[in-house]
Amino acid sequence: MVWRKYSIDTTVEAEEILAAFLMEELGIEGVEFSDQLGITEEEAKTMFVDLYPEGDDSVEDATLSFYVEVLSKENKERRKEEVEKAFSDPLVDHSYTLNSSNIFTEEECDEILRALKKELENMSSYCNIGKGSISQSETEDKDWLNAWHDFFHSFSVGDFFICPSWEEVPKEAEGKILLSVDPGTTFGTGQHETTKLCLQALGIYGKGKERVLDLGTGSGILGIAALKMGAKEVFATDLDPLCEGAVEENLLKNTLSKDQMTLFIGNILGQEKEELAFRKSCEEKPFSLVLANILAPVIIALAPEVPKFLEEGGIFIASGILEEKAEEVRETLKAVKEWEILEELQEGEWHAFICRKKSF
Repeated sequence: MVWRKYSIDTTVEAEEILAAFLMEELGIEGVEFSDQLGITEEEAKTMFVDLYPEGDDSVEDATLSFYVEVLSKENKERRKEEVEKAFSDPLVDHSYTLNSSNIFTEEECDEILRALKKELENMSSYCNIGKGSISQSETEDKDWLNAWHDFFHSFSVGDFFICPSWEEVPKEAEGKILLSVDPGTTFGTGQHETTKLCLQALGIYGKGKERVLDLGTGSGILGIAALKMGAKEVFATDLDPLCEGAVEENLLKNTLSKDQMTLFIGNILGQEKEELAFRKSCEEKPFSLVLANILAPVIIALAPEVPKFLEEGGIFIASGILEEKAEEVRETLKAVKEWEILEELQEGEWHAFICRKKSF
């Protein structure tokens, strides 16, 4: 996908008028002002700083910018459907939902430019628009991903050693299970505390677990770790279709076949036909290990349901739980008769729970 920035060289006099036109007439959500105006007393009252940027009100030049995401017509429609589905699901953390604003096709961008040029011409009859020129620049996702090379480096977590593809495997990785994972647009490189907690628990409780379910797989790192520990089958779920490419890529990086992990895009607690069918298959052939590195509200919703997906004595590793939610999750797990809480791990403000399904 392509992110595009349009910049209009104009004046302080015209920038507010142009901003209103962009947002009210063309449907642009949010603009960026760049000028030399000083901070007013009213603005200063809202700022919690001691020093304010100096301005020069005599400078008339200004730049007004706005940003759009350019997609094909088909991908735009698909994005709209994905976002609507995500927002209709109360179990989805919407802070991680795909972008849904300022999405246009190339044809729509051309229409926006034509309308903008016409408005600039019209405005020039009653105010100073300055140069009135429009420039554009583009950034592809890959440009952002390459920036990770500067600060993402290999590290050890429990029985595992995580190494990006651009680094050589160091001697300290000897004796550990090597995971080759590169950062991407999908959450989960092993660097975040929640994933570290899952990997630590997996190294202890994942041995001998042949059939694994990874809920909210993201980049697939936990499922891949389970495969490298000897799991024969891994089933993974995620709400984001973008994770498909990341999972396949990371499987190949770890010399694993994409056939070794079955990926389902959807909500295991959802009511769509495909979701109900997948859930039924999980209940009919239960797993020996279930992983869920998600968020506390989802863990709470999953707590009474996961036992249906586990064989007796099976392990449930739940992570992604902030300190302020840990007690609520703990009490929810205790209230489910099938669960025996074996251990609670913590790193920073994040918690993970390891539970075993009781035998009755």
